Amino acid sequence: MKKQLLLVWVLAAAATCAVQGQTLQRAKVGGPWPVRAAILTDTVGMNGAKYNPSDLLRQSYDVTGKSLREITADKEGRFVGQRSSTSKASTSEMTVYTFSLTAERFAKGDIEVYGQGRMSLWQDNKQIGISEGTNAKGDSTVRFTAPLTLVPGTHEFVLKSLLLEGDSTLTDVRLVLKPKTARDSTVLYPNYTGKRRLTLDYMMNGTFIGGGSLSPSGKYVVTSYRVGRDNKAAVTYSQLRDAKGRVLTDINDRDVIGWMPHEDLLMAIRKEGNVKRLIAFDPMGQSERTLIADMPETSFRMSPDGKYFIFMKEEKGPGKDALFVRNIDPDDRQNGWRNRAQLFLLNAENGVYSPLTFGYSNTYIYDIAPDSKRVLLGTLSTDWTKSPYRFVTVTEYHLETGKIDTLVVRDPSIDQLQYTPDGKRLVVTAAADAFGGAGVNLPTGMTVNGYDKQFFLFDIATRKVTPLTKNFDPSVQSGRFDNKNGYYYFIAEKGARKALYRLNLSSQEIREIQTGEDVVRWFAVAADNGALWYAGQSANNADRLYRLDGNRGQLVWDLSAEKLANVDFTPARDWNYTAPDGTVVEGWYYLPPQFDPMKKYPMLVYYYGGTSPTSRTLEGHYSLAMYAAQGYVVYTLNPSGSTGYGQEYAARHVNAWGDRTADEIIGATKEFVRQHNFVDGKKIGCFGASYGGFMTQYLQTKTDIFAAAVSHAGISSISNYWGSGYWGMGYSTVASAGSYPWNNPELYANHSPLFRADKIHTPLLLLHGSVDTNVPKAESVNLYNALKILGREVEFIEFTEQDHFILEPERRIRWTNSIFAWFARWLQDDPTWWNELYPPTNL
Repeated sequence: MKKQLLLVWVLAAAATCAVQGQTLQRAKVGGPWPVRAAILTDTVGMNGAKYNPSDLLRQSYDVTGKSLREITADKEGRFVGQRSSTSKASTSEMTVYTFSLTAERFAKGDIEVYGQGRMSLWQDNKQIGISEGTNAKGDSTVRFTAPLTLVPGTHEFVLKSLLLEGDSTLTDVRLVLKPKTARDSTVLYPNYTGKRRLTLDYMMNGTFIGGGSLSPSGKYVVTSYRVGRDNKAAVTYSQLRDAKGRVLTDINDRDVIGWMPHEDLLMAIRKEGNVKRLIAFDPMGQSERTLIADMPETSFRMSPDGKYFIFMKEEKGPGKDALFVRNIDPDDRQNGWRNRAQLFLLNAENGVYSPLTFGYSNTYIYDIAPDSKRVLLGTLSTDWTKSPYRFVTVTEYHLETGKIDTLVVRDPSIDQLQYTPDGKRLVVTAAADAFGGAGVNLPTGMTVNGYDKQFFLFDIATRKVTPLTKNFDPSVQSGRFDNKNGYYYFIAEKGARKALYRLNLSSQEIREIQTGEDVVRWFAVAADNGALWYAGQSANNADRLYRLDGNRGQLVWDLSAEKLANVDFTPARDWNYTAPDGTVVEGWYYLPPQFDPMKKYPMLVYYYGGTSPTSRTLEGHYSLAMYAAQGYVVYTLNPSGSTGYGQEYAARHVNAWGDRTADEIIGATKEFVRQHNFVDGKKIGCFGASYGGFMTQYLQTKTDIFAAAVSHAGISSISNYWGSGYWGMGYSTVASAGSYPWNNPELYANHSPLFRADKIHTPLLLLHGSVDTNVPKAESVNLYNALKILGREVEFIEFTEQDHFILEPERRIRWTNSIFAWFARWLQDDPTWWNELYPPTNL
């Protein structure tokens, strides 16, 4: 009995010792700075409140860009305050101290503040403690205690010290960090290095390069940016740069819509009461002219010669009854489906506004010929008895004669068409099976993946079609012309990378541009002189802005260097998996910061598999480096079915629904663990969204190697998604080509996680937006109900008023933290964060 009591005492003493407070030894300080009292124009203010000079403590303080100096605590652990004047000062003074705390995991604790003066403490710009009065004994007793609840990452603190006129107390400060538990003491500590980790706050806040455009001559460049602040909805702004990249001015006109053809003038829509006026203006503010005094519509294309505008007008269809709705088409659930788009022409010289098209079908404009005499039009038709249901007919309209030439009749695979600079040919972006399968390069018996895009050259006079990328593995995206040199620039998925290419129209040679980035996010071309700018990101850097110099990018602005200057993360490493059939599956992984190869780490596996490849970017909703920052090895791969690796690799997606893809993910995960001793093979989690959410669910029916799983907006019943998702039937024309619930029930039932729910034993977190139109939330509801009946470990979190993506800042934070907390619970044996977010109930 005595031994047991002794053991209890020892354990209690150890626990007490583990949570002893830690006095902060280093900080930065600014001040003291003089502050003046307010001029009292009245004895009371709003709501009858009297003036309180200590309210200065309740105002936040932004330390960004401020000149602060390092300070070290004395032997008593105090930061010795300084005074710029005597104790009987005629003015008040403010001093600020800043310091950082790092939480490697979710942690709780307190900050005890000692001192005699008036003080307030702020965490990440939010006040967490205050003491408005003075206390001469405050240097030996706690003035106030501020509670800490810290998500993983580095948190910034500001202590404001206010010395009012007449105060005679010392301004010394002592700060003590007290973790709540022994566990908290191992993951929460002062950060004296200035390094921080990649966090959700980093992903949501700060500056991101959004896009750009070049004036026709290349003299000016407009670059736009998205800026997040304090986890609120992002704002945007634009800058005007010269050809060398120097910033000339900010462009704050939100209604700027692009450049005039062949003129270095920006166009903008000015709203004046109920009138919308289209103007052209010199970006340096030297001139402005009105193009259209009263715009009939907002969406338009301007002819290259500037003589006319083609407007798209949506005509309202028959409305729906408030009490009941008779659905007249499978697409009738979609907002606006009953409306139809028609085109109208406005003559800029005489002001005549007249219909260019008329009819029942949706009509839209692809392009206007360089000579402005012809317009390329598309008419969309639907036939639900023939897959893929939607077909486009392309016509060329001659404005001077009214003649109409039909170029393409009811093709199901065409996306975009553009005139070449000579106006004699078209560059067509389409699936390989367009034009009767002219671009197909597949083994016999395989079906084209319609999301793998190709280029064709279409001769208008002869109707001859030439495949341009039939033997080009990357999946292309429509591009832009350099009219001066006859080049066509475009981005293409090159596996996990998005590379920039140049197509020579004369030789039909395709050449890759050396961009210096894994992923080119956007590019812009000066149509009349060929200048090109782009921005990109890679697995180990944030956005960077470039201009093209010959065949190589010239760095203009290294935003990444600014953002990552004090960020601590381990660069990505490549690791490819070779499947038993010889397929090489591209992948890469991140290690935790301060990685120790002698330790064992839990691992996360991320994937999509819904045909688009995962890209090698550092930032984003699913930043793998952000997850690694919480102590995980994070591995991702692009399994069979992904575009960007050639037609045959992409075609493996068709009629598969997890076949081969799941085996590759499982095989790659096992082999990764076998080759890397630092991975704890019993602590592996997996996660994905949309089709990746389906893959998460499906994987759990085939393997028990995962200790936790997260599915966002996952498909649990392929047949339900086929019929209920807004785009379910359309997507299934590719993913389930030729297969329907009635002619291939094996595919629709046996590959649906819902029909295999009894095989799922992995703790599974289901996340879904309540108004998801792509994958209805019933996909998560059904599987949740099934797993509850089976007595399995499952949670379902629904995010109100959110669609397929969780974008509203407050909900996005909760969504991401839920994933973090779920993995911490099951892979790090730490349910603290999860229980904080979702406390246990007795219901």
